[in-house]
Amino acid sequence: MGGSNKLKKNIFKEMLDNEEFTNLTLVTEDGGRFNVHLEVLFSKSLYINRLLEAASDDIMGQEIIIPGISKDILKTIINFIYTEDLFTNDENVQSLTDAALQLEVSDVVQLCQLRMGENLTVDNCLFRYNFAVQNGYTGLRELTKEFIIANFEKVQSRDDYCKLQLEDLESILFCDSLNIKNEESVYYALMKWVDKDQSNRTIYLPNLLLAVRIGLCSYTFFNQQICLNALITNNQECHTFMYHARQLFADMQKANGDQQVAPPIDASHPFLKPRVPHEIIFAMGGWSQGSATNVMETYDCKTKRWFLTYGDNIPRAYHGMVWHQGKIYVIGGFDGHQCFNSVRSFDPVTQTWEECGCMQVQRCYVSCVSLGDYVYAMGGYNGRRRNNSCERFDPATNQWTLIANMNAVRSDANAAVNDGKIYIAGGFNGEHVLNSAEVYDPATNEWTDINNMQSQRSGVKVVAYRSNVYAIGGFNGSDRLATVERFDIHTHTWHYVSSMLGPRSNFATAIVDDCIYVVGGFNGISTVSSAEMYDPSTNTWSAVTELNLNRSALAACTVSNIPTATEYTFLGMQN
Repeated sequence: MGGSNKLKKNIFKEMLDNEEFTNLTLVTEDGGRFNVHLEVLFSKSLYINRLLEAASDDIMGQEIIIPGISKDILKTIINFIYTEDLFTNDENVQSLTDAALQLEVSDVVQLCQLRMGENLTVDNCLFRYNFAVQNGYTGLRELTKEFIIANFEKVQSRDDYCKLQLEDLESILFCDSLNIKNEESVYYALMKWVDKDQSNRTIYLPNLLLAVRIGLCSYTFFNQQICLNALITNNQECHTFMYHARQLFADMQKANGDQQVAPPIDASHPFLKPRVPHEIIFAMGGWSQGSATNVMETYDCKTKRWFLTYGDNIPRAYHGMVWHQGKIYVIGGFDGHQCFNSVRSFDPVTQTWEECGCMQVQRCYVSCVSLGDYVYAMGGYNGRRRNNSCERFDPATNQWTLIANMNAVRSDANAAVNDGKIYIAGGFNGEHVLNSAEVYDPATNEWTDINNMQSQRSGVKVVAYRSNVYAIGGFNGSDRLATVERFDIHTHTWHYVSSMLGPRSNFATAIVDDCIYVVGGFNGISTVSSAEMYDPSTNTWSAVTELNLNRSALAACTVSNIPTATEYTFLGMQN
């Protein structure tokens, strides 16, 4: 049956192209004329269907003017009706949707919804959300709402943010998954919406203020911003919120005295309930108490806590770990007896581990990154010698393929991706600790040496952030290092930045909320559980919560925007 329908479509399309046996002409206001077959359009367009039913005379052979639709858009819809191939892009998808609604071609409407949901940006998400709400498109509405929640800080800076309806704004601001730096952002966002139309919106302030989890704000902010806002203080209905907020801060002050401590968190208290982070650090494996471990922990940046979670059943140390296409890949490593070429993947949504295709080379002390469609593994130690070989994994085929060798033999180096290229630095070649670095261009399959670091570093971590590549810590052949240097990919120069609070090598790194986290490692005396955070905007390091387990040779990655984020963070761990 499918083959028969396809043959009919091909025949009709050929007749359309040759204008054979056409019996209706559609005319657009911008000069488009399309000779078509009434029986073909009749089957797909309820608009044409009704025209035919309402016509007092036979409309075959007549011209029908289609108002409000351009010739290019109508041509695209006609082509779809004949072929079921729809040519959409970001420029025409909205016009196509409007035209399909007018012509009542439901298949085009559905496909355009999918397209709009796949190509959301900060610039178009609010328009598409309102469009979905107005037309009752539940699927598109939920997709755009999720995007708005995930990108709220940028979305709320747009002028059309203030066009949101009250119930839509409330559903966003009260959401546990709202992606914000802090609760102060929620206050500023709701006030921006109210200020746009104070005369009509001030009455909604009492309920909107409840979206601010005020106990997670500073008392200074509450006192200087909220308490001095005349729209709030002059609104009798807001006084209940103000009373309970003052009472909470008084209780916190009574409990803590003059100590500057983080606010308490309480999933059952509306003022103290933390949000669910959109970025979560997963740290796995490593060397602890004389052996490899399989322990995996997750870090919730909203509550600054680590939680034990679903570790693999295979202990690994000195391995690689990357987040790629919705899965965490754990690559190579060492279990205390053998170096691995095996690879495992973890799906944080289904919470399942799977065996993947093995690398062509055994690799511990391996450097791994995700770039484009592939996972890359570079250098390392196979139990007999260090190497400069590299390979990449294609999840679509479950196969590893060798790529160009590095210019230098490197184990215990590290790599990161910046501007579509792989930067690798440091390591050990079997004789010397290295300060050399190089860059790989996947377009040419070539490695190119770049300027040397200012320090030799093995057991180093390399992190890319904006237009810089950071080389952090490591071992210079005699001492563990706390120093950090930064390579500018435009000027091709290395410069020291602020040092870590303490020396470490063979630790793990991840980026969350535009800050670089370092966790675990070896300080020259013992494995450590300590962690710290670097803020590039201020060039400062600060201590953060320790891991649950002392370990070095662990690996970590940042997992973002997963629907099961709650299960790996505070709110999920409390249930």
